[in-house]
Amino acid sequence: MVTKDAKRMRYTEDERNAKKKLPPKPMLPSRRVIDMETPLVDLTVPQRCELIAEISEAILEDPQAAFSSSKGNSTVESDDDGDEGGCAPSKMRKLMEMANPSKNGNDDTTTRLAVLSLLAIFQDIIPAYRIRLPTAAEKAVRVTKDVKKLWDYEAKLLSFYQQYLKLLDSMWQGIGESGKKSGEGISPISVTAILCLCELLKSASHFNFRSNILSVVVKQMNHRSCEEVSNACCNAVSHIFKNDRQGEIALEAAKAISKMVKERYDKGVGAGLTIRPALVRTFLSLPLRVHEDEAQAAKLAEQAKAKKRKKDQESGAIEDDLKEADATVDKIVLARSQAETLHVVTLTYFRILKGVNVVTIYEKGKKKNIDFATSLLAPALEGLAKFAHLINFDTVKDVLAVLKSLLKTVDTLPLDAALNCILTSFQTLQGPGRELQIDQKEYISPLYNQLPRLITEGHESNNLELAINCLNAAFMKRKEYSTVRVAAFAKQLGTVAMHAPYFTSAPLLAFLRQLLHRYPSAAQLLENEQDVVTQGTYAPEADDPEYTNPFATSAWELSSLKFHINPQVRYHAVGALERKLLILPAEDPTKIRDELLRNSKELYIPHKISKKKHPLDSGKKHEKKRRSQVRFIRARKTQQFHLR
Repeated sequence: MVTKDAKRMRYTEDERNAKKKLPPKPMLPSRRVIDMETPLVDLTVPQRCELIAEISEAILEDPQAAFSSSKGNSTVESDDDGDEGGCAPSKMRKLMEMANPSKNGNDDTTTRLAVLSLLAIFQDIIPAYRIRLPTAAEKAVRVTKDVKKLWDYEAKLLSFYQQYLKLLDSMWQGIGESGKKSGEGISPISVTAILCLCELLKSASHFNFRSNILSVVVKQMNHRSCEEVSNACCNAVSHIFKNDRQGEIALEAAKAISKMVKERYDKGVGAGLTIRPALVRTFLSLPLRVHEDEAQAAKLAEQAKAKKRKKDQESGAIEDDLKEADATVDKIVLARSQAETLHVVTLTYFRILKGVNVVTIYEKGKKKNIDFATSLLAPALEGLAKFAHLINFDTVKDVLAVLKSLLKTVDTLPLDAALNCILTSFQTLQGPGRELQIDQKEYISPLYNQLPRLITEGHESNNLELAINCLNAAFMKRKEYSTVRVAAFAKQLGTVAMHAPYFTSAPLLAFLRQLLHRYPSAAQLLENEQDVVTQGTYAPEADDPEYTNPFATSAWELSSLKFHINPQVRYHAVGALERKLLILPAEDPTKIRDELLRNSKELYIPHKISKKKHPLDSGKKHEKKRRSQVRFIRARKTQQFHLR
């Protein structure tokens, strides 16, 4: 142990004297504590911000004491209605007053800071269970002080949480709606309020008043005047869909979205066109895994369980409380919730598809309405393609009937909607519709006609990825028995790759290599035209690939693409001519496209460095001879016409 005398021995006499002559260290100014009883009108904006920070820190240190008002050194239970009985307001009450624009002098800075501070506080102190207030019979029972204290704390927490939600709703409805009606735009306070509701929905979806928050957020998912509000609400609902383990919250949100879409379409097709595609795309976040037929068995099991619980209601209530405390996933409830969610989502998709049919048939002259309608078609078809394997056999027929009617006007649809329509058809037939004896020619022919559109639209969105998925579903996941059809697609891919940008050509050529390896009979296109005996001529303008007569020509585009400027295009063109296998997953077509797109955005041009030997360099073997030799270089005679 080092004593004070030992520490003094470390310094010399001169050092100790010099240390004594140093001026004393300046004292930091003492922090002035702001009294909570001071009226807000007498405080400046920095003082208000400092007071909000002090109150927030005090609440997080002791949440139970934050709901009680203080008088001297004693604490008094505060009334929920705001009557403190002549005492100083509680910390939570003071913070709520500072967040209310009508009580802080309409100070936007104070309001937004207080609202965000309350959001952080509630996210921290809200318990991981749903609060159930005790009944009158339970209050009459004699309990311990700890239980009574917990009941009081939960009641006050629930009361202030409800007041906070009402404040956020009034800030959005009062300020946001009035500003929107008057044409002034949405104020920052209203945007802050709706963003706080979105964050509460993410972090406290298990807590009380969940339905109230969800109803407000779902309504603003289709907010058309502020994209920030709409995106925040869509992201919050997508977060709910992804992280709901029991499936009940996701079912409630899906029903709310479906009800809003139904109300829009009930008002007319024109009202249905005002729906944002991002709202429909949130359904893609649902992790649905239960088939509709499995849900029927779960429903029967739940009915049998409900009958058993009726016989013994007391034990059933105790069992529900234990399940909620354990936070375990009930498989029967999950299956029922996912089945109902799938039914709701499928109905919404059908309503959108039928609305698109009505618009394209009766409003051909109004291009704007068709564009609005088809913007909803792509996410709806993408969702149907994702959940097609879960629908039952009866629903498959309705899906295919709607898709056939859409494919009749496929040329008028955007490319992503057209490809999604074709992909949904293939996945439906390969999933629950595989028992149907249907010729897939009705879906292959539109795919053949849509491939040339990749020349000009292949760089937009994920059109090329959708096209490759359609080609995989048509030729790789199923066996195509028509050699002429396969050869027609091989010739069409070569033609498109000849005229498309390099980030579209290389993935198509990579898939062409897979196609030629899977169907060796199509390799006849790689032979010389003079060596092949055929009748007729090649008809590339035919709509049906069966009537194009592809064997009357050759894949001469591959010979031209061998000299392409891009090395990836050259490599895959040579690989297709030599029928080399793809090295998967390194040479996956989608991976090649992503890499080439990144190179084009970064302005990176790959090139091969070729090192040539200098003509005067004879190498190390003849180094001695080279030193002894004397070489003379004579300049060539050139014409000097450029010097005239």
